[in-house]
This record gives sequence, C-alpha cells and structure tokens, in this order.
Amino acid sequence: MIRLPLLAQRLAVTATARRALSTASRPFRVAFSELAGPSSPECVATVTMACAKANSFDFAALQGLSHALAQVEAHVGVRGLVLQSGTAGFFSAGFSLPVFHGIAQADFERLWALSRDVFRRLYALPVPSIAIIDGHALGLGCALAMACHHRYAVHSPGLIGLNEVAVGLPVPQWLAERFRDLTSLRTAEELLSTGASLPVARALPLGLIDAAFDSSNDVAAAAHTRLRQCATAPRAAQAETLGALRRDYLARFDADCERDTELLWRAVSSSDTQTIIQDAIARLAKKRPSTGAA
Repeated sequence: MIRLPLLAQRLAVTATARRALSTASRPFRVAFSELAGPSSPECVATVTMACAKANSFDFAALQGLSHALAQVEAHVGVRGLVLQSGTAGFFSAGFSLPVFHGIAQADFERLWALSRDVFRRLYALPVPSIAIIDGHALGLGCALAMACHHRYAVHSPGLIGLNEVAVGLPVPQWLAERFRDLTSLRTAEELLSTGASLPVARALPLGLIDAAFDSSNDVAAAAHTRLRQCATAPRAAQAETLGALRRDYLARFDADCERDTELLWRAVSSSDTQTIIQDAIARLAKKRPSTGAA
C-alpha cells in the first residue's frame, strides 16, 4: 500500500474505467484504471509525460513529474504504475541541455536534488512499475525508465542509453550501478564510457529492455496485463519484498548524495564541459526534432 492517507481520501477511485487527474493540455497526466470493475478499490496508475518537444526536462518539468508521482503515492488503491510518453518519437530525451549552459551552482544543486528525488521515489515505489518506451530514451529519460521494475519497448527508430559522457558529464555512481545491475559490468563499461545509445533490438538481449513489441497498442496491453497479474499477490507481502530487494541500493544512494552533487557540479561547471554543451546546443539547433539531451 502507498501510504499518504489524508490525500488519498480525496483521490479515491471513481466508477469510471479511467480518470485523468490533470487536463490533456498539461505536461503530465495521471490516470487510474480499476483492476476489478467500477467498485474495486485497487487500480493501476498511468503517468503520461508530454512536456516540451521531446519530453526534455528543466526544473519546471521535473516539478511537474514530481507532482504527478505525488498523486500516485497518495492513492491507497494503487497496485502498479505505468510510466509512458504522450510525445511521438520520444519517451524522454533527458535534461534540456540549455539548462546546464552557464548555470549557477545554487540552481544546479536545486535541479540535481530534484532529479535525484524523482528517481528515488520511482525506484522506491512499493508497487510494480513498468516504463513503456516508444521512441528515444536518453540520459535522464533512460534513468527514469531504469528506475522502474520493468522496461517494455516498441520496436522503433528510437535509441535508449545513458549518453552523459558524450556531452562531457560523468555517469553518476548510483546510475552506473543501476545500469550495471540490469546489464553486466562488461556492458556498462563498454557503453557508459562512450555515451553510447542502442536501438531496442540491441538493448533487449543485454537486459536494458525486458520485452519488445510491434505496436503501441501491443505494449500497452502487455504492460497492463503484467501489472494485473502482479496485483494478484498479497499487497503487504509484495510491498515488503520489493522494498527489501531495493533497500541496500537506496541506502548507498542516500549516503552518496553530497559527494555525487559535488562531482557533477565540478563537471558541469568546467570550461571544457561548458564548451561541449554549447557546441551540442548549436548542433541541435540545426536539426529538429532534437534527440540529444542528457
């Protein structure tokens, strides 16, 4: 059970099959689908990202995703989460590169703290979660997908990967560790050290993607089927087991916060990285839509 009872009372599941908690014009939408009919207190939550042209993140966009997660966390009936995109061709291109160009230290620390918080809350959800990837999932976009328990993808031209090194940034230890856990040490060393991104067909056998489908309808149906199956397990036992499996990682994640922030700030603020970012922004301005955030 996701425990935030006061808010949860105001977010009880209605009798409709799905209920959006924000209007379609907003960049993040939350909907709940009942598991066993209109009177069921249990449901699957779906968070749909549709911010900017490529679901690229600045501070305001991260706040939007944070608020969407808060609605999911507040709903006592949630038994699973789908994180998906409403933007054609992209799951998320990651951070918007212009955010880092000339950024002040206080602004960077604020941005980085929020990005860590969003990742942590996704990773720590006590219910099974599935990221549906239909398009590019790069940098922070890949990180958000990796925070989920499963990654289901559509066969498409989209690439998935942590491309931080390509724009002059080191992959944070907690993120490199998660990537390694999903793939292997050898794969992580090969891909992360060059900022390489992969098509779905290559990411699948490496373990970065769990399953691939031919259409968006197929992947959505498979994700909801999987979460419905997971929801047949006793809620409390499932939540405690998921928490136990991820507890050690979260302890390391929390302990590394200060060092991690200092490391990334040094990298972002270096003249070499700022030049790389400026050049990347110039290149991206010449080709739209963009696929190169971080």
